[in-house]
Amino acid sequence: MRTRVNDRSGPILMGLACTAMIVMGCPGDKRNRSADSARAAIPVDTNPTDLSKVQTSLPPALPDTFKGTVARRSAGDVVREPPIPPAPPALMDAVSRERNFSRFCYQEFGQKVDPSLTGGVALVVTVGSAGISDVNVASDTWSSNAGTAVNRCLDERAGSAWKLASGAVPAGKYVVRMTFTGH
Repeated sequence: MRTRVNDRSGPILMGLACTAMIVMGCPGDKRNRSADSARAAIPVDTNPTDLSKVQTSLPPALPDTFKGTVARRSAGDVVREPPIPPAPPALMDAVSRERNFSRFCYQEFGQKVDPSLTGGVALVVTVGSAGISDVNVASDTWSSNAGTAVNRCLDERAGSAWKLASGAVPAGKYVVRMTFTGH
């Protein structure tokens, strides 16, 4: 009696044969022998050393001179006050005398772009022996981006607009705070 081989067994046997050839031909996980020999060539330091007894030739540390910076403020931020002292009365008198200048910057560069612009600035004013040598907006609280043009105007022109009598304000850096509203 003759047995008939199922017609589907041919493809199954062919698939098993292909799988066996692939598995036998697959290299598997071969280790890189040269990397192992390089690792073995690095000596391991087993000698304990107390580094606290190592002498250095470094100069002594200087005192901390960080003065900090004033970051721009946005809603929800915690505001750090600058370590720069507030402006003395003589400097604030000069700012008040020339309030038309700061109003000009606010109206021409801010309100013409955004009529509802409100906010304020903290300016760092550097006073030298010959008067005001530098003015920079350190932080602001503008209600819109139109305030950046006001900041530029104040940065560029405040130093020449605010006049100080010789020796009226000691040399140094001071903070001048200004608030602008639409009225």
